[in-house]
Amino acid sequence: MPQFFVGILYEQADLRPPHLLLADSNSLACNVLYLVRSADEMRCQELYQQLLGRRPNKESEWIYNDYLIFSLVCAVKKFALPSEWVRHLLVLRTSQDEEKQRLNVTLTNIMAGNLNSREDYHQVSLVYQLLTGEQVPDETRINKMFKFLWRRPFPFFSSPFLNLVSLKALELAFNSKGLLNPEQFFSAEQFTDRFLRRTHRLAAFIVTVPVVALVVALAIATVRYPDNGWVKLGLGLTSAFGVDVMGSFSGLRNNLQTRVTAVIRRTFGYKAPASNSSK
Repeated sequence: MPQFFVGILYEQADLRPPHLLLADSNSLACNVLYLVRSADEMRCQELYQQLLGRRPNKESEWIYNDYLIFSLVCAVKKFALPSEWVRHLLVLRTSQDEEKQRLNVTLTNIMAGNLNSREDYHQVSLVYQLLTGEQVPDETRINKMFKFLWRRPFPFFSSPFLNLVSLKALELAFNSKGLLNPEQFFSAEQFTDRFLRRTHRLAAFIVTVPVVALVVALAIATVRYPDNGWVKLGLGLTSAFGVDVMGSFSGLRNNLQTRVTAVIRRTFGYKAPASNSSK
């Protein structure tokens, strides 16, 4: 089943469904997905009518086949088929597993027409939109999903279905936003980290030299000319910044380093993302 599902997701040209066996949930899922992808409404409606006679309960194993339930949700929504039966299947799919619960919430939201809920698996919604042509893009949800998956080690989930959907959703996110491919993105991300670290070090070097010179000059002047008005003024100014002569190096340097770092980054055209903290 996973191999056929990959063929559906990546539009394999020579893909053909296995022989239809109504008692085999994987065979059913493959055939329904194939009919959805090929937009064969008549045959899909005929197959769906055969399934409507089933009266499952919570112990019916086939209702826990994620591929099958997802395919039925896609078929019902794409071809405007009667939805009560599929809604009933979703109600029956009880589980203590958090992944399965959240997937069920996602499928329920899709059935209700809510494709951009904040608390479900948005990757499932994206793949649903791909297969059915019901495009309702939401940049905020795509960004949140992308960041979550990109930082998460693979496999993302214990469910093979969710892993395959998530991989396809990452590709869709790249394509929809005109982003680099994953390899290029990773290289760019590494460059960004190095750039931020190096600009921070460069600013530290630039700031350290004049601050050291200032502290040394004030120290010498204080010893040699303790009553000089200009020396007193210099000490007063440093005190105004909340530091004394001994604390000038750390206080002034940190303040100036932050400002110089920002100037250097702006000079090179770097703009920090709104959600990122400064480095």
